[in-house]
Amino acid sequence: MVPSADDRPRERLLAAGAPALSDADLLALVLGSGTAGLPARASALRLLGRAPLASLAWAPAEELAGPGIGLARASALAAAFELGRRAAWSPPRRGERCLDPGRVHELTRHLAHAERETFHVVLLDVRGRLIKVAQVAEGSLTQCPVSPRDALRPAVRDGAHGVVFVHNHPSGDPAPSAEDADLTERLRAAAEIVGVLARDHVIVASGGWYSFVEAGRWRR
Repeated sequence: MVPSADDRPRERLLAAGAPALSDADLLALVLGSGTAGLPARASALRLLGRAPLASLAWAPAEELAGPGIGLARASALAAAFELGRRAAWSPPRRGERCLDPGRVHELTRHLAHAERETFHVVLLDVRGRLIKVAQVAEGSLTQCPVSPRDALRPAVRDGAHGVVFVHNHPSGDPAPSAEDADLTERLRAAAEIVGVLARDHVIVASGGWYSFVEAGRWRR
């Protein structure tokens, strides 16, 4: 039997380029060959039937594994997704100005798909340049209690001039809760007391980000 065009994604990629292939074709190429009696493309289609590609791209290898996809091939898929993210991602580097909430999001966007809420502080020098990012708390699916003392400890310890507070919403909605707004005010007040310039509070989620400064709820 002569293979159909759908069974020859490698040839079509070489002839027309990767953008010409469907999601299933590209997944099939990474999988290489099927197992358990399933062709690679059939396994890819079954995988896409379980979740959209955007969700699969953040799934661990164990969740990608299933009929026709063993752990070895699932690991290859997870590695391919991570390579794609790294190639497209240009996070701020130490010494780069990091005041724009979009750049803060680029720096911390990996938090958007975390299963738990975590709280981080972005440490900045006097010119608003990145020193480092420090995690100060980890909570549950819906909350991450953090005290102003804990949130500001890395800044005091490392001699940072300013900070941007960052936490994630696993729900996918970056809109702040009433508790987030209250915490923001307490953090600003505490930062002023210890002589650290609080620059912003950014919430990251799979649905985007929210900046208290950008929303007009914070003055630098």
